[in-house]
Amino acid sequence: MNVTRLLRRISGAAAVLLMLGFVSLAPATAASAATGAGVASLATANVTKTAGTCANNPTYNSLGGSEFEHSCDGNNGTPEYWCADFAMWVWQNAGYYIGGLDAGAASFYTYGQNNGTLHTGTGYTPQVGDAVEYGSTQDSEIHHVGIVTAVNADGSVDTVNGDWGGTTGTGSMAGFAVSSSVVKITLPAGQTSVGSVPTTVDTKDGYKIVGYTTPVTGSGSFGTNPYTAPQVCGSGYGIIDSHDLGSATVFLLYNGSTGSNCVTTLVKNPSGPVALNANLTVQGGSPVTDTGTYTDYAGPVSAAAANSCVQWGGSYAGTSWTSPWDHCGTGAPTPSPATGNPYTAGQVCGSGYTVSDSHALGNATVYLLYNSATGNNCVTTLADNPSGAVSMNATLAVQGGSSGSNPGSFTYYAGPVVENAPTACVMWGGSYGTTSWTSPWSHCG
Repeated sequence: MNVTRLLRRISGAAAVLLMLGFVSLAPATAASAATGAGVASLATANVTKTAGTCANNPTYNSLGGSEFEHSCDGNNGTPEYWCADFAMWVWQNAGYYIGGLDAGAASFYTYGQNNGTLHTGTGYTPQVGDAVEYGSTQDSEIHHVGIVTAVNADGSVDTVNGDWGGTTGTGSMAGFAVSSSVVKITLPAGQTSVGSVPTTVDTKDGYKIVGYTTPVTGSGSFGTNPYTAPQVCGSGYGIIDSHDLGSATVFLLYNGSTGSNCVTTLVKNPSGPVALNANLTVQGGSPVTDTGTYTDYAGPVSAAAANSCVQWGGSYAGTSWTSPWDHCGTGAPTPSPATGNPYTAGQVCGSGYTVSDSHALGNATVYLLYNSATGNNCVTTLADNPSGAVSMNATLAVQGGSSGSNPGSFTYYAGPVVENAPTACVMWGGSYGTTSWTSPWSHCG
């Protein structure tokens, strides 16, 4: 699949994006623990993932987050080109310093210049964990960034790339971003040096390698804040999720020995007291919150939730955020919830869809949704109480037209299956285990 020039990040908008990410389940992110192998492992774990829950095919990243950095909301609250978001997310969660990086691919080139790790010589051999920056033979801009995940014996180099293969011609940044995904691309032997135009990348736009940047360890993205989230929450807690608030980051931590969650909001570069909040609610319980005027952090707030979903969030000055119900037991990134499905039909089908019909399948429900702006119908089958992979399917047929289905073994849902039918009847249905159902021709236009 080719990446078009739509991958170019608009520099003015990129400047306002600040760093966030998810870190590993280790209690603290030690700079010495950061390795290229860790970068490769994390990047590879997200191959086939999309921008997040905002995408046409909604996914959670491998650490349980609903997006990569600001992939779903960096463009004034809507999805943005997210190749740099993905690479930055990988580096930070592998334990590397990301100061100076933003949603522009060019920021990785500048990062290398600032830290003395930019390699532009044609004789440089890429290293696992490096970022590879692509310019074009047609202009002088940097358009894309990927992550080197393997240097093979035959001289080829494996890379993993975010925001790849989206639908072109949508006329919007969001339209491309919600249709792209994380993909593995191998640079052929003899086409890996700076100046090469790899035949497996984007030959249409003349994508050429303009540099490799090696990540560095350092003080991290939280500037002068003397505290870390594990220090605030205490011994035994490891970070399992986080969300950027601009000048602060809210963290969710979990203690596997006690089954307790902890939330704290840390200011990135403290300069004086500011209104902060950290909040945590266990499903079925009462909210626990800490609101006040603090310099370094709000919280910690903690609650036991060994087998329950939690809702967590925080605020910095006028910016606030609260998660959906997630991290349902054991602190694992994407665990099977004790009860309930963490997804909704609207999340699966994406923005603009509303539920127009549904049918119970015993332990699951099949939904028909419609997007009045596009005339598209969408079908998804959601497990009511997921507990593991089950044979599922979602089906949709347009009278006199095309049809689609998504059979497989899934934990949470089958689909989405989308067909355009603004003026035609549809036949829709699904299955869960041995129970199946198909509608008559209905919902005609």
